[in-house]
Amino acid sequence: MQKIKIIHQAGDISYALLRSSEAVDNLKIDLGISDRQGFIYFHQKFGMPYMFFLKKSIESGHFLFVSLSGNDKLIGFARFEKLEKHTEKEFRGRMNIVSPSLFLLRSMEVHSSFRNCGIGRVLFSTAVYYLKGDIITIPDNNEAASFFRRKLGFTEIVNSIGNGRQKYEGYLMLSSPKAIALWHEIATKYPRIVYPELIDLYESLKFRQSRGKPISSNDIGRFEKLVRESNGMLSDVMEKEMYRLLTELNNTTCTEN
Repeated sequence: MQKIKIIHQAGDISYALLRSSEAVDNLKIDLGISDRQGFIYFHQKFGMPYMFFLKKSIESGHFLFVSLSGNDKLIGFARFEKLEKHTEKEFRGRMNIVSPSLFLLRSMEVHSSFRNCGIGRVLFSTAVYYLKGDIITIPDNNEAASFFRRKLGFTEIVNSIGNGRQKYEGYLMLSSPKAIALWHEIATKYPRIVYPELIDLYESLKFRQSRGKPISSNDIGRFEKLVRESNGMLSDVMEKEMYRLLTELNNTTCTEN
């Protein structure tokens, strides 16, 4: 089994699912102590090394999503537990999902040097887009609660939920449709974080075009490939502008040839 599954690549940063506790052995984890930047919250809370904490999470059957700088430097993680599987019902010969899977976000932390720049939101949205279910969590401090509400769109649970119609008092919830749509919302708001290579090349091509500088067919081809790989996740305005530029560049290339 593949130990790590890359879900999204954004320049030097990878967003991935760790499938084996052995994959944790390869991670470089900075521990924040005194004036040193790094991970500190869960070390203080549970009193255990991060390596042990993350490996035990996977061995417990939890989904461990990570953001990595380069090949192995951990810059963020999000840990989910599946509480319920989705249920289906046949309707007119077709199977339809009656209720989606239910996941509990058990913990999430971003390296102190990478906070407040969208990394946590991209990590979370990547994870829930992959899981495709309802997400619940219970923040253990006001800062976390504010982040989940204002940045990710969580709301209070007011009714019983799940197949067992349980009441999760004090929990916050992000329903499946909103969780899946969050990836598009994040990509729209933070395109440079989600698609850094595409945005850099787009701005470079626009600048060269405006100055009448030559643009190689290789750059045009790479630009077209990156646009298509964004899978319609950018804002409609930006996507239309990119395709307009692509058409102009292709027409110019054809005219020159």
